[in-house]
Amino acid sequence: MRIRTGTRRTGRLTSIATAAACGALLATAAAPASADEAPSPENGGGFLTTAQPKDEAAIAKLAAGKAEEIHLRTPANKLCTGAWTHPVSTVTFQRATGGTLAWGFKLSNTARANLGPTVTVTMPYAYVNGKSINPPYGPHTAISTYNFHGSMNKYQFTGGGGGAIATGNKVTFYWFLKGSKPNTAADRYITCQVPKPGSA
Repeated sequence: MRIRTGTRRTGRLTSIATAAACGALLATAAAPASADEAPSPENGGGFLTTAQPKDEAAIAKLAAGKAEEIHLRTPANKLCTGAWTHPVSTVTFQRATGGTLAWGFKLSNTARANLGPTVTVTMPYAYVNGKSINPPYGPHTAISTYNFHGSMNKYQFTGGGGGAIATGNKVTFYWFLKGSKPNTAADRYITCQVPKPGSA
């Protein structure tokens, strides 16, 4: 289920898209999974608490701002290839010879313990070269050991227009995870550069 805002200025889906469908919204900032885990601007996320909001519009605006800031501030210095590990999940990228960029999304043991046996994973935000796109991944609810995989080739900009990903494009994917344990959630984001076709 997707919920769109009516704001043309930001022109993107809000993080309510998934969270509201799960009956919860982000209520606090992400916290590192462990004290020795160094933050990484292009490979981040954290565990969150959730609660019913008093003002859904204000929370959606904050979440949208966070996702956009992540994309704008982060250079795409690393290629979208191989495994990107993090305390929330390991994301493994591969670009097919035909151009499709595919990923696997496996929760860590820490995430499974925190979130519970069933998790709903969505991608409320995605960007290509500084512009928000309609996210290429819809909500999936599955057991926490599932590989929440997806892919993208062609895309549509939020508000109209679109194209196909090309080598060197800067992309940001922002995932939101809602746990089956009460008041549990996490987020995960990656900014990287689309590699040449056939890269793993």
